[in-house]
Amino acid sequence: MSKTKSLKKKTTGFDIMYRVVTALMAIAIYPVFYFGNLLTFEIAHTDISNLLGNLGNLGGENTAVSGGTLHTTYDSISLHKLPDLIDLFSSFTNDSFDFKTSILQNEMYRPAVVAAALLGVALVIGLVVLVFAICSNKAKVIAAISGTGFLFTIASYISFTSFFANKLLSGEMTLSELLNIDGIIATTIIGFLGDVILFTLDSAFFGVMFLLLGICLWSICVIIVNASDEKEKKMKAMAKQK
Repeated sequence: MSKTKSLKKKTTGFDIMYRVVTALMAIAIYPVFYFGNLLTFEIAHTDISNLLGNLGNLGGENTAVSGGTLHTTYDSISLHKLPDLIDLFSSFTNDSFDFKTSILQNEMYRPAVVAAALLGVALVIGLVVLVFAICSNKAKVIAAISGTGFLFTIASYISFTSFFANKLLSGEMTLSELLNIDGIIATTIIGFLGDVILFTLDSAFFGVMFLLLGICLWSICVIIVNASDEKEKKMKAMAKQK
């Protein structure tokens, strides 16, 4: 009896549409993450044109708003322009920028490293979703996996915002400490920048988050539709038997 039921379960046009849409959403995660703005910041500073020129090369648009001698720079950092950020770090230090010692072994960066690791897991989950979308119609599995990926992005957001960005915004962590700067001259130059008034995750991160959420919700809708169709088929089968 179970064999005959399994034979009747054929891939329908709706199943194909579900898999195509799911696969496209999963694929979209990666260009969105790579080309979107990962971080956005705004810094209140005095007028140091050369330093502003360096900051403006990180990505996005650089705007300076005059207010007496005080200005603000609003800018973004994109993943595909990350080497520019590393070059900026290096320009304020005597030695070349060492990712391991400057970031991974720095306790202040630990929440940001944790956030990056959690986001990395979410990106891997996106690949798993893509594989399942290509190979099967298992909407329940895809809903569970993508929902898990969405939870990882929430955990990443909390780790970055609550335990890293807020410290910078509240003044617990200075720009000199953030850039891991040694040397009196470089520290003095950075001191002219003043306060960081905005430091937040941007479109690249939220694109990943909402695409995973969208896949999860889309899969749940498909599960509901399939359950409704199955119920309708059973009712028709029972009516024929009568």
